[in-house]
Amino acid sequence: MLRQTIFIVCFMLALAVNAQTITVNATKYHPGMGGAGWVTASGDRIDNAKLKRYEIRWVALSPDLFRSGFSLGDTIEVTCDRVPRLNGKWVVKDKMGARMRKKIDFLLPRGDDHAFTSPTQVTIKKVGKEE
Repeated sequence: MLRQTIFIVCFMLALAVNAQTITVNATKYHPGMGGAGWVTASGDRIDNAKLKRYEIRWVALSPDLFRSGFSLGDTIEVTCDRVPRLNGKWVVKDKMGARMRKKIDFLLPRGDDHAFTSPTQVTIKKVGKEE
């Protein structure tokens, strides 16, 4: 009985996280700079040519967001009135440092410093797994 109750509570929490919209501070990062390598926490290698053509829409999330129900491989919907280019679906491929809280990092090609001024507030919502 206890196992069933725990399962039901966990299931209900998972549903709540999936429908949850969270406001976070957004920053940007480039591969190979500031400790960011060419391989993400998910084990995926960043293809610089695809990144420059904006064929890769990957993000890193702060550890607290992973504890609240997000995971590597999740597809999230981003909404940002201030920077419309960020709107749409992104895939969680990386984790930020342990001290970060309520943050999302957008993987952008080097030289794309005009994309937005960091930090910018965005809302995120989990919409499923990577497509």
